[in-house]
Amino acid sequence: MKNRRNANEPKTMPRWMKLENWARTLYGDDAPDPRTLRRWAREGRLFPPAEQHGKCWFVSPDAKYISSGTGSILSRMRAVYGTTAA
Repeated sequence: MKNRRNANEPKTMPRWMKLENWARTLYGDDAPDPRTLRRWAREGRLFPPAEQHGKCWFVSPDAKYISSGTGSILSRMRAVYGTTAA
């Protein structure tokens, strides 16, 4: 018998999703062009960082865009996530 998930079990978030699907989920119809998304991934503007598998880019569902403004990556992450200590 196959392992089937119980219909009452909550769905878990996928570990990775395609970059274009992530953008559609986050931005809806206003999602950036796929070329822009790939550039963000290559330049490390997503946190946690995107991963390339073959020709496809994958990103964590809870990834955030970090602007390329001045300052260190740590200061940019603090601007996105806040400064609370763990």
